Amino acid sequence: MLEYWYAFPYAIFVSTFAMVTGGEGAILFVPFFILLGIDPKAAIGTAFITQLFGKSSGTIGYLREGGIQWNLTKMLVLVGIPFVILGSWLTYAIKSAMLEFAFGAMTIILALIMFWSLRDKGKWCKQVQTKELIPWLWVPAIASFLTGVFAVGVGTINLCLLERVLRLNMRKAVATVVATMAFTAIAGALVHIGLGGVRWDVAAFTICGVLIGGQIGPWLAQRMKEEWIKVLFAVLTVFVGLVMCWRALTFY
Repeated sequence: MLEYWYAFPYAIFVSTFAMVTGGEGAILFVPFFILLGIDPKAAIGTAFITQLFGKSSGTIGYLREGGIQWNLTKMLVLVGIPFVILGSWLTYAIKSAMLEFAFGAMTIILALIMFWSLRDKGKWCKQVQTKELIPWLWVPAIASFLTGVFAVGVGTINLCLLERVLRLNMRKAVATVVATMAFTAIAGALVHIGLGGVRWDVAAFTICGVLIGGQIGPWLAQRMKEEWIKVLFAVLTVFVGLVMCWRALTFY
């Protein structure tokens, strides 16, 4: 029962990292699960159920610390859920080798988006009206579909939308995206559970870890600058993407 005990401290680290940056822990969870010998489809399903608990814990943390813009969260969730469900079903129609390679390529693209979002953003907004988001709803739709397939995308892309396009204050953007992912992860997790794509023996440890990291991250986010952590996360994401692409081309 304790075979995968090391997934517990790893999950605390990844979840804390993700909560501070607003990124997706699945970027680091999926490769970790694959390296444990888990099939890429099951790795994505296990990452979804892990992310569900992690982002839910993070949402509670941000409720305590403040910053969630619920008008934006509601809109992002309503648009995102159908596309997350569609993408999650599609995961099981893709061959494992192709899925792993596509995941690696996707993470590299997300890293480039992270680097782009770190550029000078100009003046921050303290509040964004719902009507300002409506013309850009195609962005969370695409991001949610990609998340359904790969378990990554909705956090990084939506965060970039809120920060770079709508100019929302960084901490509020992160809090809003974390809350959004908590709800969209429910839809994806249910699909993967229904299709038997969750390794519960591993998830038992990662769930416990992200529940802790989900509380540490929001606390840290209010007390430190996120920029350098985002740079580190982006660099790590590029490395992970390259490793996954190389592994898919040589292993299968």
